[in-house]
Amino acid sequence: MKRSVLFGILATVVVLIGLLIVGPQRIALAKNNTGDEELAHKLRENAGKAQNQITAFTFHNGETTFAGVGADENTEVEVGSVTKTFTTELLRQQVESGDIKLDTTVGDIIDVEGSEVADVTMLELAEHTSGLPRLDKDNFKIFGNLFAANPYLGITQKDIFDAARTASLSGRGEENYSNFGVALLGQLLAVNANTDYADLVEDNILDPAEMNDTYVGGETNIAADAPRGLAANGKETAPWGMDGYAPAGSIRSTAADMSKYASFLLENSEFEFGWFPEDSGGYWHNGGTYGFSTMLIVDPEKNEAFFTSGNTPQGVEELAVAIRPGGNS
Repeated sequence: MKRSVLFGILATVVVLIGLLIVGPQRIALAKNNTGDEELAHKLRENAGKAQNQITAFTFHNGETTFAGVGADENTEVEVGSVTKTFTTELLRQQVESGDIKLDTTVGDIIDVEGSEVADVTMLELAEHTSGLPRLDKDNFKIFGNLFAANPYLGITQKDIFDAARTASLSGRGEENYSNFGVALLGQLLAVNANTDYADLVEDNILDPAEMNDTYVGGETNIAADAPRGLAANGKETAPWGMDGYAPAGSIRSTAADMSKYASFLLENSEFEFGWFPEDSGGYWHNGGTYGFSTMLIVDPEKNEAFFTSGNTPQGVEELAVAIRPGGNS
């Protein structure tokens, strides 16, 4: 049996066991709207059955508009894999400053002599073409979602580097989405800058963009009363604080701050890598943790951006499309 098939079967079994142990609770859409009524109406009308709280912003025609259902633009959420766009933006900045090149290899930054990953480039890591698996087999906790726990807990930068040294590459040159690859990329960028990933993000993105309510959620800096998402069974999830995998999914933010991030990108970024392109000229990236879902769309040609987030695993991609001009009413 292929490893990917086995992984999927095991994950399904774990979820079913978890539901039997902790019991399902009904997830219902919150009753109160916040912010702009027209935008809130669109969110409510297009919400999925398993959504509870929603926050969003639109940036269109030079104007930013916020709205929410059961939450507002200052509600903290886990942005999940949208974090990866922060990591690839850091790569773009280091390339622009001459501190690194797209063809710089893993072996140019850390000692990985004799490993398959030694000549993998920064660009390959950013574009998910390195051949690294989605998750490293040594550290990821497949049973983490049994009690909506954090599957990345306890994984350090050293663990990422050690796993890279022993990793086998498969399908190199083909696009295969890899949390492991982007985690490795972000940690390498931090080493290259002689700092850690959290400080690298803060110094080069959060501070310049004045994103004062955004931070890299590590294992020790998430407040006890920070918002928790809801698992598929309606139970609160543990926050996804992470160290080793931080560059792949650890950032916590708000709709207000994500609007600042979008403006920062529209002013500075070229969206060369790390994003999924649209035929219309825009770019998008979504994110998901055990308790949150997010979607960010940016369109540099039209100078507009759209963001949606929810506090359940129910995807919010269709919501982001619905709030764009010409989307669903």
